[in-house]
Amino acid sequence: MFLMPLINIVRGMNTVFTARDITVSFAGHEVVHGANLTASPGRITALLGPNGAGKSTTLRAALGLVKATGTKHINGTIGLLLDDGGLVTSLTGRQHLHAMARLYGVDKHRVQEVLELVDMSHRCDRQLKTYSLGMKRRIALAGALLQDPDIIILDEPSSGLDPDGIRWLGEVLCAEASRGKAIIMATHHLAEAAAVAHDVVIISRGHTTFTGVLSEIPDLEATYFAHTTKD
Repeated sequence: MFLMPLINIVRGMNTVFTARDITVSFAGHEVVHGANLTASPGRITALLGPNGAGKSTTLRAALGLVKATGTKHINGTIGLLLDDGGLVTSLTGRQHLHAMARLYGVDKHRVQEVLELVDMSHRCDRQLKTYSLGMKRRIALAGALLQDPDIIILDEPSSGLDPDGIRWLGEVLCAEASRGKAIIMATHHLAEAAAVAHDVVIISRGHTTFTGVLSEIPDLEATYFAHTTKD
């Protein structure tokens, strides 16, 4: 099960997530080069880039999950969906979320709330290993929302979801943003970003190549391809 690292987390009136000049090296090879990322209350930031561009590594570095240089400021509680969500596949979906609730000191009634939120309350009593990828993603999202966090960070959250599921996910994220949550969503799907994002950050080969407000971008696809580098 995934545990949050001990990093600078402070609860306050102005929830914000900021990472500046994040640089990551593996085996002496720099893979993220001074990346910048910010999330603001009530807004969804889409972190865009091709596969292998450095999106996931940037997120993990900003959270203190991989060694990096740079500055990080996190004001609020965080809900995470990374990789498989840390699912314990020998448990049922309900058992997994109850275990998380005990770990984080969350009231057990919140489990039913998030199960209903992700439309899994009626199909959560089988072992997770029997779930489809899309169902596992819904339980992982429920885990990310369990603490009713101020900041929600999602890495490829629509992986395994069908078109209806992707639309549903967008509705959930927009609803959370309307409640004042700051959301960062890493994805390589432009349509997904265009449907829900307020702000856009593009990463290519470990560099932050573009930052902007979606409503001010006349053509997201053209902007994306202008700021990404093909091998």
